[in-house]
Amino acid sequence: MARKEQQAQAPELVQTKQEWIKSAAYLEAERFEVAGALFSETDDQLLAEGQVKSRLTKYKGGV
Repeated sequence: MARKEQQAQAPELVQTKQEWIKSAAYLEAERFEVAGALFSETDDQLLAEGQVKSRLTKYKGGV
């Protein structure tokens, strides 16, 4: 039997805090929610999509 080959994944999206706030709709969130989730970061801080989604989930009260 052939082994399953791992699918090539696209690199994770990385943007600045300000770019994430502007693209809140992409995250299915409001701008104020993204801003609140990332309040401790500087405006030009680069953040990966996974980090932002994780912080946004916590900000909204999720685990």
